[in-house]
Amino acid sequence: MFRLVYWSVGLVKAKTRLYEALVLSTLLYSTELWPLSATLTKKLDAAHHKCQRSILGISWKDNITNAEVRTRTGQQSMENLFRERRLRWLGHVLRMDHGWIPQQGGSRFQERTKLTKS
Repeated sequence: MFRLVYWSVGLVKAKTRLYEALVLSTLLYSTELWPLSATLTKKLDAAHHKCQRSILGISWKDNITNAEVRTRTGQQSMENLFRERRLRWLGHVLRMDHGWIPQQGGSRFQERTKLTKS
């Protein structure tokens, strides 16, 4: 019995690591720059919880809360992941030289649109 429990815990950890490396990195690619609406946040949160439940083998019919699922997998909520990524990106931008484009606030894109409209 102990071997079975230990094996399933190890399997959940491996699945969670693969989920973080393959799925979350693809799902959250450049979220630092997305304008997040409530609808998009809910959709991403639902996808995140669906994947976590499939890792654990839990159906939505089992009446287990999303917070419990997150604690079992050791994952953060999507809002925390968004906040962490944005703060990390902001730290990179603040350490850049003042001549770089992110420091200019996107003025290059504005200039380009002005040139194409003329």
